[in-house]
Amino acid sequence: MNSQMKLGDRIAYYRRLNAMTQEELAKQLNISTQAVSKWEQKITSPDISLLPEIAELFGISIDELFGKTINTTPVYSLIENVPWSDDGKVRLAVYHGTKLMQQSGYELLSGTNCIKIHFDCKPQYIIHGICKLNKQ
Repeated sequence: MNSQMKLGDRIAYYRRLNAMTQEELAKQLNISTQAVSKWEQKITSPDISLLPEIAELFGISIDELFGKTINTTPVYSLIENVPWSDDGKVRLAVYHGTKLMQQSGYELLSGTNCIKIHFDCKPQYIIHGICKLNKQ
């Protein structure tokens, strides 16, 4: 995401990333849909007291909501021995090292899929994403 984006642009970005409509976001925050629309059009900004709740809904920090980048080093590993056969399905699994912690029981569908991973630990981590899958 571009660090030059305004707060309204970032709210719109994270709202779409979480597959939410303006109406759904407004309902979660107990505000009007028009207020969300005005934020995204950069006419007004959210009340400061709403910022923690907005960030929590999107699974990000307030710093990220304001465009501060978090420096993290990605870790990649190749797991060769998985506990299922190659059936052509796209699955999501959580590993700790090479130990399978949790396997998704859901299959990604052709088209746009919303992905939300919640790690129940301290601090809590939530990863949101949208995956577009074109099955052939």
